[in-house]
Amino acid sequence: MSANAIHIVHRKPARLRARRWAANSGWYAIMILMALVTALPFLWTALMSSRDNSGNVFRPNRPPELIPYPGLIGWGEGLQIAQQTGEYTVMPWEATADRPAGWWRDYGPDIEASLEDSPLAPYMYPATTMNYYKVWHDVDLPRYFANSILVALAVVVLVLLTCSLAAYPLAKMRFKGRNTVFYLILSTLIFPEQLTLIPLYIMAINYLGFQDNLLGLILPFGTSSFGIFLLRQTYQSIPDELLEAARLDGASELQIWWHVLLPLIRPGLATLAIFTFVGSWNSFLWPLLMIRNRALFTLPVGLAYLRGFFSGNLRTIAAGVVIATLPIIIVFAIFQKQFIRGLAGAVKG
Repeated sequence: MSANAIHIVHRKPARLRARRWAANSGWYAIMILMALVTALPFLWTALMSSRDNSGNVFRPNRPPELIPYPGLIGWGEGLQIAQQTGEYTVMPWEATADRPAGWWRDYGPDIEASLEDSPLAPYMYPATTMNYYKVWHDVDLPRYFANSILVALAVVVLVLLTCSLAAYPLAKMRFKGRNTVFYLILSTLIFPEQLTLIPLYIMAINYLGFQDNLLGLILPFGTSSFGIFLLRQTYQSIPDELLEAARLDGASELQIWWHVLLPLIRPGLATLAIFTFVGSWNSFLWPLLMIRNRALFTLPVGLAYLRGFFSGNLRTIAAGVVIATLPIIIVFAIFQKQFIRGLAGAVKG
């Protein structure tokens, strides 16, 4: 063939391309709609948490107010003064007993004046950080937040360690009864968690002394049948030749697990870490049974306490729910690529 040969590119007919585009657009539209429906409760909660106590989304003979703009924004002391005067600014190095530290400013009047002629003005409302500050300051939410972070991270580390160790022999070693052991572990998934709470509670209280102790929220959940299953499937996608080569080089089984396998199953570990973190972070019933000391409450139990502390103030409770949900969103945003790759590897394995 000569250098000047003409390469003919066969393009699909326009009708076929249009049909494929329409089909893909339909699926994308369905997925976007499902995502919006799934996110709607959180978006509505965030919307309610940023409103003052006197503001309602729906008012008679008025359009719904769904678009926020900066209103009373700030943090610290001086909220009531700012509500009256429009501003309160005392830096920490300027604070005194009579004027505690705080920064608040009401941007609402200036922005309202600039929105008078805007067609979106009827749909907008002044957003505030007042409810978030009330929750954070009045209910010792930082302590509950720290307890939840400590428990969730400790459970994640233990689950990753124990499940990766247990899944390795079940996936890559040959021994009598291997499949029987695996299926016995897998069969525990059919039992609901609530069914095991009573014997687990008796063991934790009577024999281990975990009452009012954060260890009681960590150690009983230090492994996971689902985690063993997920990592076993991930291990099976790794060629056995890599392990044989490592054994020929004199590596022990523990060295093979640490230096060869763990780096290759990072997506699976990230997937298991997300599942474990979300489950531990949202756990409510077990911490409620084990913890009586209010200083050791986790965030879900503390949020239940909010209902009594801020009785009738749903906006403040909504602010607490948003604060409790943000860490889960952040963790998933950081590990979303590994999460998807981990699920794909487990299914393939």
